[in-house]
Amino acid sequence: MARDIENRLLVLISERSEVPVDDLTPETALEDLGFDSLVQVELASQLSQEFDTFAVDDELEFAETVGDLLTAVRSVTP
Repeated sequence: MARDIENRLLVLISERSEVPVDDLTPETALEDLGFDSLVQVELASQLSQEFDTFAVDDELEFAETVGDLLTAVRSVTP
């Protein structure tokens, strides 16, 4: 389940930023993708709707890189 959510998160980031998934790295800065805290909360909300077990965590809101988002997702999924 966690892997599915991580993959979906990468797809959502890619769709929102128009950067191919293959070009996203853990070091990619969210600011460089045009993301702010509101976009990150929207991503968390969308994941929560798609995966009932996903819990929104404050770490998502304050993440600075794609890797931070992935770490936050790992920390709140079973």
